[in-house]
Amino acid sequence: MSKVSRVLGAAVLCLGLLLSASIVMATQDQSMPAKNQPKKEEKTKTTTLNGTVSAVTDSALTIVDSQKAEHTLAVTSDTKVTKGGKDAVLADVKANDVVTIEAQKGDDGTWTALKISVA
Repeated sequence: MSKVSRVLGAAVLCLGLLLSASIVMATQDQSMPAKNQPKKEEKTKTTTLNGTVSAVTDSALTIVDSQKAEHTLAVTSDTKVTKGGKDAVLADVKANDVVTIEAQKGDDGTWTALKISVA
């Protein structure tokens, strides 16, 4: 009987250790984010648009993309403009310029230009 009780005791001890280890690991998973997990998607809805400028005003820019779709984007004082890799202003952007625009979609569905790069 003593052999059986020793084996039984060892089995209970092993199960107890496994159970406590799994509880500790589950607690760590909830309290600490894993390093390799992807970050939550940011709520800002940005996209890159490429096209040719068809119109420019003080507050908006209209481009036509390669599929002939027209996009009008609001331009704010925070919009960064570059031309040929150098800082520029919106007045430097002219019709028929080829541009790459990083834009953010607002809650109302309108697009605002964050960065305008003229080729």
